[in-house]
Amino acid sequence: MKVAIIGSSTENFVAAILLIRQGFEVSIYEKKKASTGKLETFQVNGYNFEFGPVMVTSPKIIQQFFYAIEREMDTYFELFQIRHHTKNISQKEEAFYLSSDYQFMHKQLERIDPIGAKNYDDFLAEIKKMKYAMNDLLKIPPLSTWRQLLSPPARSAYLALKPFETLDKFVRKYFTNEFVIASFSRYATYNGISPDQCPAFLITQAYDELVDGVYYAKGGNVKIRHALHQIALEEGVRYYTEKEVTKIHIKENHVHGVCLNDDISLEADVVVMNIADFKQQKNLIREVQSEAPESLVNTGTAAAYVLFVGLKSHTEIYHHQILYSQNIKQEFEMIQQGKVPIDPTVYIYNPSYSEQQRFSKGDALLLFTNMPYTTNEKKLSKMKRAIYDKLEKAGLSIEKDVVVEQRWTPENLTHRFDLYRQGGAMRKMTQLILNPLLKEYPFDGLYFTGMQPYPASSIASSLRNGEIVAERIIQAYK
Repeated sequence: MKVAIIGSSTENFVAAILLIRQGFEVSIYEKKKASTGKLETFQVNGYNFEFGPVMVTSPKIIQQFFYAIEREMDTYFELFQIRHHTKNISQKEEAFYLSSDYQFMHKQLERIDPIGAKNYDDFLAEIKKMKYAMNDLLKIPPLSTWRQLLSPPARSAYLALKPFETLDKFVRKYFTNEFVIASFSRYATYNGISPDQCPAFLITQAYDELVDGVYYAKGGNVKIRHALHQIALEEGVRYYTEKEVTKIHIKENHVHGVCLNDDISLEADVVVMNIADFKQQKNLIREVQSEAPESLVNTGTAAAYVLFVGLKSHTEIYHHQILYSQNIKQEFEMIQQGKVPIDPTVYIYNPSYSEQQRFSKGDALLLFTNMPYTTNEKKLSKMKRAIYDKLEKAGLSIEKDVVVEQRWTPENLTHRFDLYRQGGAMRKMTQLILNPLLKEYPFDGLYFTGMQPYPASSIASSLRNGEIVAERIIQAYK
């Protein structure tokens, strides 16, 4: 049984490893010369920068996978916990840490949000229920219609996730301090959505962080992906680079092969690919004009702007640190109007805080913020200026110490990772849970990774996605 996997994402490597161990003949085709998926590390003038899922959560999922494939995880990488993992800074320069230390969290809340302190246990209990409901949804096949969603067992899990409630409304039931509310609403803003416009179920990410904790891989989180790549090769997976799948051959409603670089056709009984890639390349199956990413974005779309900054020394900037806008609602209103936010929320990733010996020259920072999708240089320059001004006001005067600076604009990110953000994405829970493509392309042998109802990309969720797809293929063909 031959399996062709399109793209070398984390979930695709996981699926490949599990399938080849069950006797499938597995090949991965990567169109780029080298790819690290959305986990990437690169060096500029001696500074090592990282990009991708920067928080490792749910370590048990990762550990269980290595146990299942009879490998010692510690021989490939080491995971270390960050006790107080995220430092949130308000406009007034107040600090509020998110932590898996229950007593520490309670003491903070007693000081700045006494009502929130009293409600904290109820908050944790509710997000635990929602997390378990999310896991229940993962146990059933991907859904494509409302009828499936409203039938048991999907219905009870769906309703437990509070589909008619926004994240902002949910958080305000438990907390009263606006800064605390903003800190727990970051699960929306990080995904480019205003908290008062996105579904409450995004709060399930808080469960992983506040209960299971946040970790990092020594040497960089990309080591996890390198380990999966290495294991795939050791298990016998065939891995090809600069081989773009330009057509999936369908015969009598069943996959029977792929075409590489519009030139070579190869047999395949099963094809696996990421659903985000497929949405941009529907002509892989039908002769239709595929929409380019640029045509799917507009000035009202929340996109990402990233600055990589190397400093001449080390600072006290925390491993994960967030500087909040004074008015998050106004920030996103400006983005939807195609304007650069005057007061943006800025996320800072500084791995040298926890692993200074790896960064001998100084901090290698990732600065991330939301802005409208644009290629306008004036707006891009204005965004950069707003970031540095924001840091300056927070007492982080780093601009004078910058040795290396590299930016990734919304356009760069679109082309680099074949990704984009659509206006209105995930404003309704059903936009993530229901997958109409399954109804539109009901071909035997075609499987998608990256389509399970996880609220956001993470290493553990990507790994679990790969496991689920592999399990379904094994059940269907063994």
